[in-house]
Amino acid sequence: MPGVPLTIKAGLPEGCDKSGEMEVVQLQPGPLIDRIDPFRLLAGEDPALAKVTVATGANATFLGVSCTHTLADLHIVLKFLRTWSQLYIGMVIEPPPVYDDNIQLTLPSDPERYAYLKSKLPSLLTTTFPLDNFDHSLFFPYPITRIDVRLTGAQVSALHEAVVRLAVGRNGSLTAIKAAMLTRQDALSAFFVTVANASYDTPVTRIHNVVNCRGFNPAVVPKDMVGNGLEYAATPPVVTSPHSREMVLTYAVSIRVSLLEARHPKYVSDVLAVSGEEWYQPAQANRGHYVPPTPGEVIINSNYRHDWPSVHFGHPGKVRWQHPDAVPTDNYILMFPSNPVQTHDGEWYTDEGACEVTLKVKKGREDLFKAALKTVWSEVVGDEFKTPRMDVYA
Repeated sequence: MPGVPLTIKAGLPEGCDKSGEMEVVQLQPGPLIDRIDPFRLLAGEDPALAKVTVATGANATFLGVSCTHTLADLHIVLKFLRTWSQLYIGMVIEPPPVYDDNIQLTLPSDPERYAYLKSKLPSLLTTTFPLDNFDHSLFFPYPITRIDVRLTGAQVSALHEAVVRLAVGRNGSLTAIKAAMLTRQDALSAFFVTVANASYDTPVTRIHNVVNCRGFNPAVVPKDMVGNGLEYAATPPVVTSPHSREMVLTYAVSIRVSLLEARHPKYVSDVLAVSGEEWYQPAQANRGHYVPPTPGEVIINSNYRHDWPSVHFGHPGKVRWQHPDAVPTDNYILMFPSNPVQTHDGEWYTDEGACEVTLKVKKGREDLFKAALKTVWSEVVGDEFKTPRMDVYA
């Protein structure tokens, strides 16, 4: 990323807790860093595509990165930071990024195939607004409350094991081998969509997962390609059930099916061509995209499996990540690995596998979500592990 504006500050930015803070997702506006303003960028008033802020305090260094999605997704931002970290400590093992402007994507010629792929796209790709004249209330369709749920590594393992047991026991429809294909991420996603149903007007019948598809089809998206290597994996239509265990298992299996489909090389090339059309045509008409209300659908953007600890600048196990609160609707779920914690005696501890989940519910429905969290956890996992911690930010 040549030419990235760099700001150096003395003292940690306001909003950055340099002592006891361990949460990943921060309340808006988060630490006050130099950040991209997309509307000033579009107007040509501030052409920077990425900005970096470095601030130093007595016992900590803060590094803030603001980057427009038109330049890079999280995979590439982390690659940039990992390379910087390795250069800082005198070792470079990160493979260089791949720059390829000659990739050609062709829309499927089969009308049925084209229609099928269009049906798999989330409303985010098909809902636009005029960039030169819009009402900001478009992005805030109703009052919301942010909820964070934190699971320990042991709780995540218990949830995963419980879902696999359910899969094995489902009338023999899944063998133990197939059930073992269900991952921790599948279990987490299925569990939280099931819980969130309690706060929705319409139960979720389709789940869209944001997927880093680099390497699935190297001719189209090489493993370390710059820019955005993302696709959406949409579940088949899901038949909902009032029974928590059945619902969690159905969601988990449907998610796994969609992710296996999304990894197929032909699917990658076709769906990127179709979704690229949905990104390109509105841009040519000076229109932007946003996340609209979508009853019955939810988007999961999980960063749980990203290799965050590898960016440590010589301090492995002592780096905390912070992410600004984002997406002000109730149909978007974010997940992160939990931060390491510094104990009272100064030692650092990382709870491997721990997860932090953040989402929104319509204001006034917080208690519905809280009750469902307790009930679904008890019915799926049991009472051996206590219900995960839940924090509400009104």
